[in-house]
Amino acid sequence: MHGSSGEGETLEQHVRKVHRVYLAALMRLEALEGEEGSTDHEAARLDHELQSRLLRALLSQLGYVPMGLTRRGEIQREIVAADAAAMTGQMELWLGRSARATTRAGTSIRSA
Repeated sequence: MHGSSGEGETLEQHVRKVHRVYLAALMRLEALEGEEGSTDHEAARLDHELQSRLLRALLSQLGYVPMGLTRRGEIQREIVAADAAAMTGQMELWLGRSARATTRAGTSIRSA
């Protein structure tokens, strides 16, 4: 029952990827819980529904639920790491611009 779903990927591997996307969609929907009726909430609800249906269809085709599927904590850690990396990149960009501006101005900072 481990059929291939294209590009050498087994059906079980595809289920794992789709489960990860489904879980991320669920987490986005939950994050927008207080904003029912908003465009963002409606888009998140529709995405969650689509991912849920796709996951159920693939699990039905596979015939079992694979062990070791992605957990919320894994996705949350990745989000935190990505946010930290983005902040670091923004700081480096800002510091680089600041240093170039100081150099162009021909000024140096000296302690008194």
